[in-house]
Amino acid sequence: MGLGNILLLTQATCYTITLILSVCTVVPMAVHVSKFDGHCLLYTTGTFDSDDGHFIARWASPFYCFFTLSVGGLMVAVSLIQLVRMSIFLYMGTDSSFLSAFLDSVVSVIVMLLVFTTSVLVSDGFRAWCRAITQRFPACEDASVTQISKPDHVDTVGFYMHVGTAQFGAWSSWVCWVLQAVLCTRKLCLYHERENLMISMARERRLLNASHESQAQTVDDTIPILD
Repeated sequence: MGLGNILLLTQATCYTITLILSVCTVVPMAVHVSKFDGHCLLYTTGTFDSDDGHFIARWASPFYCFFTLSVGGLMVAVSLIQLVRMSIFLYMGTDSSFLSAFLDSVVSVIVMLLVFTTSVLVSDGFRAWCRAITQRFPACEDASVTQISKPDHVDTVGFYMHVGTAQFGAWSSWVCWVLQAVLCTRKLCLYHERENLMISMARERRLLNASHESQAQTVDDTIPILD
């Protein structure tokens, strides 16, 4: 198997992993938003009622969760499309063109930056929620086994697993997209080296042909003409 096929196979494998991880980001976050009745715990703060012990939340904007869902959906779409493309290339024994490889690089870098932003938002927003929760509970995960916010009609049971899984999926996806950007850049470098090699070979061929023609002309000029 040539270097190009190995690189293509590595890309296909990486897109398969990113597809799985993007699902691990989207599904738990969607479950969380559903159980929280459209609210988002990211960057949400609050206090515990001293009378009944329930958590009185000051809900943050749902933008953070919906941004995570949007980026996760984008990851699913891009990973699936690219996986199908790479699989077709492997089956046909071909590869993408230079322009296609360049576009793949641009898309990979854009998605990589979006996923990094999502990962930071999920981690930092989850940390803010846990700081509020640990006013009463010794650890954030301890609060996820009981109902702590009945006044808002949200189901807080299992929130730690849902958001924690989304956080893992987001950061793991970011690592894979960094690798994907490196692979796409490497493919561009290979195409550039191949193009330079072809140009160099064509130049050498022209110089060689010109040299042969010059030598032939010199020989013709030195041959005496017999009457």
